[in-house]
Parts: sequence; structure tokens; C-alpha cells
Amino acid sequence: MDEFPTWLTATLASDATEGQGVLPNTILPLQSALCVVGPARVVLISQDDNLAVRKVLEVPPAPGSVLVVAGGSTSRAATIGSLMALEMQNAGIAGLVTDGLVRDSREIRESGFGVWCRGVTPMAPHWVGPAYIGGSISLGGTIIQDGDLVIADDDGVVIWPQERISELLIKAEARLQQDNARLAQLLEKK
Repeated sequence: MDEFPTWLTATLASDATEGQGVLPNTILPLQSALCVVGPARVVLISQDDNLAVRKVLEVPPAPGSVLVVAGGSTSRAATIGSLMALEMQNAGIAGLVTDGLVRDSREIRESGFGVWCRGVTPMAPHWVGPAYIGGSISLGGTIIQDGDLVIADDDGVVIWPQERISELLIKAEARLQQDNARLAQLLEKK
């Protein structure tokens, strides 16, 4: 499936999995009112280093992919800054989810590029490596593989395993219909 429904939110995605695949609430949106849904391209960085992110941009993933970067949970340096965010946007990457930090936060927010991260820092990263791209990573206790579906918005980030996307879309849509029916009833009583 290349196109994902515009109604799909992190809340509906979480309801469909009964809370499985929800990333920790320490990974927050850099700015509000953005929603990104797309297949994951996973990257593992070393502490205070972003060589792997630089390497993945040499052969960018398919347009619409979401770059999911693990390994930054104890980093003090940025995973990306505004120039790398612009490079990602130009390559068609839909957004970035990381347990690391970012810098140039104002510029990234102004660009409209969707970023979910642990926080911000002015500190630049090293480019030493090693660089691990693809396969699977663990982010906040959730195993994420290339091709898994990333659903990220103001409420957080949810990961759906690739092999369950069709099943979970049906569950999420059923929940949406239930919620809409309940909303209609509540509005009638208003």
C-alpha cells in the first residue's frame, strides 16, 4: 500500500494495536499540527554521532519514507540540524523520528519538516561512526524494521509491523466509525 488514509492518527493506530508499538512519550513532536504516516527506514547511530544519517542520505529511501533513528537516547549532540532536515525534505523523506536531539529547531519548525525527538541542543554531532542502515532497530523498547508503518502526530508515535498493516487499518477504521457514531450522539444531546 503506497497511500495511507488521511484519517489515520496515532490514537487510532494505538487503539488498533491495543497500545502495542507506541513509542515512549519522551519522543515528542518538534512542532504541533503535523501528521506523518509512511514506511520506516531505520538507522542506528552512535552516541553523539550522526554518520549513519549522513550515509543514508547518499542513497535516500523511497519518497514518503519516515527516517527512524535509534541510538541517540544518551547523546548530547544533535541527530540532525536544519540543513540536514532540508536535505531530507528535498529527498522526499516525510519525517524523522529519533530518540536523539536536534538543533536549529526554529529553522526546522519553519520548514514544516515533521520531526519527533527527545529534545533540542546546540551541540553538533561527530561523523565517526559506525554507520548502521537498514534491518531492524530498537527504539524505546519497540523493535522497528524497514517497511514497518510509522504513524506520528501531536499525540505521539506508533509503529505497525509491516505484516499487520492491512489488518490494523481495518481495526483502526472500525474504531473511527465507532468514535464518529458516538460523537454524533453526543452532539445531538448538546
